[in-house]
Amino acid sequence: MIAAAVAAQVPDSLAAYRDGVADGPGGPGTMPLRALRDPRVFDATLDAFAAGLGPAAGLGPAAGLGPAAGCAACDRRVLVSYWSQFYLAALATPALTALVRLGRPLPLAFDALSLERDAAGRPCRFRLPAEGCGSCAAPGLAGLVEAHLRPFVELCHERCGIAPRILWGNAAVILDYVARELADGAEAACDDVAACLGWRAGPACSKSPLAQALCPGASGCRRRRVCCLRHRLPGVPSCGALCPVACAAQN
Repeated sequence: MIAAAVAAQVPDSLAAYRDGVADGPGGPGTMPLRALRDPRVFDATLDAFAAGLGPAAGLGPAAGLGPAAGCAACDRRVLVSYWSQFYLAALATPALTALVRLGRPLPLAFDALSLERDAAGRPCRFRLPAEGCGSCAAPGLAGLVEAHLRPFVELCHERCGIAPRILWGNAAVILDYVARELADGAEAACDDVAACLGWRAGPACSKSPLAQALCPGASGCRRRRVCCLRHRLPGVPSCGALCPVACAAQN
């Protein structure tokens, strides 16, 4: 099974999402990703995530972050951005492990996958389609961008109005970190991953929304160009050195 082969190659530093993909249909709580195209399903998914963050954080419909509470669009965008970070982390670790360590892509086309969530409503695992289904039309990380990330970004924008550049920034920061952990430095990464993340110049780099979402940080890491907004959620810390707002304040 491909999921087990991928998990065996995930380093300990990325162990939190070692099981980010699994074979088979999953249990009764597994949700086809295409179901998120239904506004009611999307909203219910976000409400469960907000509730999972807990009353102590002041979140949930009662705090004005759910449609039932008549939340402001900006609040919903903040919540979607934070939810996407869990979603993208679960996706990035197995996707890049397969590319960098095994030299092969996983079948991760958006509409072919199903999603599992943990007890707190956070995305935690993707269920892979049957063998021969769900392949990305293009190879490598560029294929993941077009077959999964772009439909995901467009869907979230359509559902709540979040700026696509925020979600591309979330994806880029996570993928950049995971790729460096897997490759043990930029020079060891495969050309496709390096180009898509902007580590190397070239046509793929100039066209990649991931490369365009990052810029050099003062500490040597690559930080996001646009704030992810997570600091606006009560009890949720900022992303530290990766935050452009914090960097601007220091300057």
